[in-house]
Amino acid sequence: MAIPIAALVGATSAMAAPASAIPNITDSFYTPPADYAARQPGTILRVRPIQASYSQLVPWPVQAWQLLYRTTAANGQPYAAVTTVLKTANTIRPTALLSFQNMTDAIAPQCVPSQALYQGQAPWIDPSKSGPLQLTTMSGETAMIAAALARGWAVSVPDFGGIDNHYSTPKEPGYTVLDGIRAVEAFEPAALSGPGTPALLWGYSGGGIASAWAAQEQPRYAPELNLAGTAAGAPVGDPRAAMLAMNGTPIGGGLLPIALMGIMQDSPAFTAAMNRYLTPAGKQKIADAADNCTPQNMMSSLGFDANQFLTEPIEQILTDPAISAALEERTLGATAPTTPFYIYNAVDDEGSLISSIDTLVSTYCAAGTPVTYRREQLAMPASAHTGEWFLGAPGALAWLQQQAENPSAHPVCDTRTVSTTAADPAAVDALISGILTGPVRTFLGF
Repeated sequence: MAIPIAALVGATSAMAAPASAIPNITDSFYTPPADYAARQPGTILRVRPIQASYSQLVPWPVQAWQLLYRTTAANGQPYAAVTTVLKTANTIRPTALLSFQNMTDAIAPQCVPSQALYQGQAPWIDPSKSGPLQLTTMSGETAMIAAALARGWAVSVPDFGGIDNHYSTPKEPGYTVLDGIRAVEAFEPAALSGPGTPALLWGYSGGGIASAWAAQEQPRYAPELNLAGTAAGAPVGDPRAAMLAMNGTPIGGGLLPIALMGIMQDSPAFTAAMNRYLTPAGKQKIADAADNCTPQNMMSSLGFDANQFLTEPIEQILTDPAISAALEERTLGATAPTTPFYIYNAVDDEGSLISSIDTLVSTYCAAGTPVTYRREQLAMPASAHTGEWFLGAPGALAWLQQQAENPSAHPVCDTRTVSTTAADPAAVDALISGILTGPVRTFLGF
């Protein structure tokens, strides 16, 4: 890791061009074959069975494989990505396929789901790293994957940034997610019934954004898929508003450096503009974030205030034409999903602002998307965004189960402001039978 990180720091300090991505060059599995560009999107390029890891702690006794597959980059060029496929040994033919989008929020190779789910690849504490905390967000979401497995579903967990670990790239997460579904449906050991398999999308925060991109792009990019429903929690409807709201806050501020680095990876115009405003300390701060996963970045950048690292106030900088254009590209809602969509968001979320999500839902509804929208107003200590990640999950799982097993007609828009969806009977059942006991069931094999 030392060589690519050093190269990235140098590129970021110079800021003459977008910062280079940090590919998984230490593992040849991530390198696509020379002729892969000629393959169709969704084509499996390489397969390996793996020992899955539960919460980066212990071996997980489930069947697991990793697939390298051909997909498409944001610019329309051939690209490749890896997805981790999981199913229980006693699930003969899964009744649905869940594509679970982890809230990765990082570009370092050790942070992607495929590494965190691969036993031994991502230790919690590694003194050789600058962190040294190497806990990933994936470790906290394995319970949700287990809940899906316990329902007899197969699960695909894509590295939706692809082999170059892109982050905050527009449209591309949708392509990688959809092609991951295509690859898994064609993967014989998964024992699925092909494109007719009910496919479900689920993710929170960064994973919610990726899920929304996939739902938006599916009608054009992968119309043959049987997309039964998408659940997206806190999908950040307005990146510019989110940056302004999170700046200087105890929890959200720590995500700003990596958000800026993510856009710098693939936007030369954005990088050139930021070069005019970032101080040397600011460039170094952003470069440092590239080496770490989300928990370490949040710890080392608690309360990050961008104004201390910029020559102009952040409010003014975000109006720069090049910067504003890059953020607009990354704003959801330019197109709308055509399949059922469930959105949940805390009213007091400090990053995924409720006003922005209200606007996104209105945009989808006006285009005819059948949206079920839950605005949750239960007061949460410290961080509403973090609290909703757990409290909103049972309701999302219950909704997805309904879509997989007995999809019903939905109104064009069903918006409700509630204390919490966690108190709904279906959500309570999903919490008990899925998120709380699902892990135990997957370990015991029933």
